[in-house]
Amino acid sequence: MSEIDCESVCVAAMALADGEESTLSAKEIELHLLKCEVCRKEIEQLSATNQLLNSQKRLAESVDVWSVVSERIQATTESTQPFRWRVLLLFAIPLFGYKGFMLLLDAPPNLWSKLIPVILMIVIFIYLKANPFKINSELTLKGEWSL
Repeated sequence: MSEIDCESVCVAAMALADGEESTLSAKEIELHLLKCEVCRKEIEQLSATNQLLNSQKRLAESVDVWSVVSERIQATTESTQPFRWRVLLLFAIPLFGYKGFMLLLDAPPNLWSKLIPVILMIVIFIYLKANPFKINSELTLKGEWSL
């Protein structure tokens, strides 16, 4: 049988202490520890550290993240304001008015007749200070996490 090195004994001893499988048997570890003072002290220190860590209170998972997120989503969708017809009218009336004006003039379509509605909508968006393509980044989880 070959000589067992100290590092493999320490690794195997801690694996056994953690309830894991070891490359060395408990008998081989015990025989080595009887002969080697350095390994015996190392194992004692590692065992003391392991006991100290095991005695500490562990943080328990107190928040189910999905339930918090789904409640927030549902609360946000329920509390959103209903569809505003006034905003739709704000867009529709100028566009229909422009289209009616163009039909009354019986003007042939040109570049300006196509650009004016787009410019009109840009002006309305600027007036409302609203971006229809804005992503809502205000959804935050406050107070759910405590360390």
